[in-house]
Amino acid sequence: MKSLAVKYRPKVFEDVLGQSAVKIILKQQLESGTLPSAMLFCGPSGDGKTTTARIVANVLNKGKGLPIEMDAASHNGVEDAKDIIRMASSQAIDGALYKVIIVDECHSLSNAAWQSLLKTIEEPPARAKFIFCTTDPQKIPATILSRVQRFQFQKVSTKDIISRLEAIIASEGEESPIEYDKSAIQFIAKLADGGVRLAIQYLEKCLAYDNNITTENVVKALNVTNYEDYIGITNLLLDPSDRASLVMRLDEIYASGVDFKQFLKQYVSFILDVNKTLILDDLNEAFKYINLPRTKEIEQWLSAQDNLDFYNQLLRHLVKLDADVKYSQNPYVDITAGILLFEVRE
Repeated sequence: MKSLAVKYRPKVFEDVLGQSAVKIILKQQLESGTLPSAMLFCGPSGDGKTTTARIVANVLNKGKGLPIEMDAASHNGVEDAKDIIRMASSQAIDGALYKVIIVDECHSLSNAAWQSLLKTIEEPPARAKFIFCTTDPQKIPATILSRVQRFQFQKVSTKDIISRLEAIIASEGEESPIEYDKSAIQFIAKLADGGVRLAIQYLEKCLAYDNNITTENVVKALNVTNYEDYIGITNLLLDPSDRASLVMRLDEIYASGVDFKQFLKQYVSFILDVNKTLILDDLNEAFKYINLPRTKEIEQWLSAQDNLDFYNQLLRHLVKLDADVKYSQNPYVDITAGILLFEVRE
């Protein structure tokens, strides 16, 4: 059975979320016959780079033949580069007009591999097109960057991701209806942080857990630390008279099996969202810019917060703590100590 991400992968430009400028330019180049021979698609993970590359190949070859795809994460040496050159020089098959070669995770190619490709990129074989895809363009040699046309992909908006998830739910629920809370779908979209593929993978995992998609079920299915823990820890930090309860709360969270470094990162994000809410001073407006699920409990708690100085100091402390424990061999000890040692300075 196909995964939902594969099943609902866009087949035409119109179905690719966001990336309006990229799509306009590519469509115009395809229509005018001015598509460059070497392109670099760069941007965050899961934003449609490889999917768009496949669509370009399909349009270019009028639906005939398939592009050649190579994952540079596992094929990154000189011999692999030579394979690319050989493939580009060979004749297209299956009636295809062009030989389209898509190199995913191209930043993983070694410098020697790039040097092997340099002349072929500069003087490509007739009817050969290269599309290099990467999340990390700064690792690509300048000599290559100067010889490709760069297309910058953006994170997809939460609104667009929500629309795609709801469309998938409607399609998947035709035979057996799927119940869901709007706030739960918003939460999944925000957790994906602009990545459409990741959002769909999250949705699939949630559906495997329970056909009723609630925020609570999303938290359990994705093993996201419960926001009650963040609120509980913060309440105890606001009232430093009960450090014993704080110790027990942190120990309970660690004992639950969560990745404690990841827990800290998520707690930093939570406190950042509280800061944003206090700065914006409008709960409805704030939920446009924060990643918290809009539940009744979280709304009530946020509405009761008013100590911006406390949250500013806590955010600074947690950001530094997160940096300090990056390479920690004992994150429980270091993170617990760091949180326990937080004190508000007058």
